[in-house]
Amino acid sequence: MAVSAERRPVVLAEPQRTPREMTGIIIRYALITLLAILVFMPFILSFLGTFKTNPEVTAYPPTFLPTEWHFENWVNTWSVQISGAGNNVFARWFFNSFWLALLNMVTELFFCSLAAYAFARMRFPGKDLIFAFIIASMAIPGAVTLIPGYVFYARLGWVNTYLPLIVPKLVVPFGLFMLSQFFKSIPKELEEAAYMDGASRFRTYWNVAIPLSRPALITLAIIQFQGSWNDFMGPLLYLRDPKLLTLTVGLNFFKTQYAVEWNKILVGSMFNAIPILILFFLFNKYYMEGASYSGLAGQ
Repeated sequence: MAVSAERRPVVLAEPQRTPREMTGIIIRYALITLLAILVFMPFILSFLGTFKTNPEVTAYPPTFLPTEWHFENWVNTWSVQISGAGNNVFARWFFNSFWLALLNMVTELFFCSLAAYAFARMRFPGKDLIFAFIIASMAIPGAVTLIPGYVFYARLGWVNTYLPLIVPKLVVPFGLFMLSQFFKSIPKELEEAAYMDGASRFRTYWNVAIPLSRPALITLAIIQFQGSWNDFMGPLLYLRDPKLLTLTVGLNFFKTQYAVEWNKILVGSMFNAIPILILFFLFNKYYMEGASYSGLAGQ
């Protein structure tokens, strides 16, 4: 008579919570929900204001929902014409911000990862001194370098071009530090195995180190894209042509043109805020991982 050796999975019974514990959980989540509503209320009011008329936006006492939904505010603002910038200025500024943020993200990932891999794995004279000098530069306030940087780029003839917004961001100390710390955590045995198979230094970096560093690279990509998208001082300082402006500076320029049309100003603010919010909600877990990679979590 055959005996079945099949093992049945053991199902552990969930501990039952007492009414007091359930009440505490309900209160806790209610407070968190209320706090989230309070934090997002300015954004919610701004978003609803984009569908109102201008007198309704400035009315007192304010109304929460528009009495009549004006969806054409979005279309009219997107295709607005401004002297010196031409038609569809928001589409142009949005495109300028997007391609500039994307280019800065890609170039920083490539050059920062190259430099970080060199500091993490290669040996050369003065490596520790150079690395310490680069990290120490993070303590220099950005306002200190504004005037010298402008004078330098003006002498190069780069004012009113995108070069001052691209070249200085090819390698940034934060990205170099974060990626170098991550590269140091990769087991050297994997790279030694690649060397034994005849791989060169660059091929080992590209085929071994880069795939294993995907979480850190994604984290740095998100941080860099967000920083470049929200950059205001750089485009304001170096760009003069209204057609070259990014969305953040263009929105400020738009306010001077439409100082009293608050519904259009709110629509322009939504154009600037919504892409970053989408990016954050899709990849918010990488923000948390980035804190641990950069040592900000106390590890």
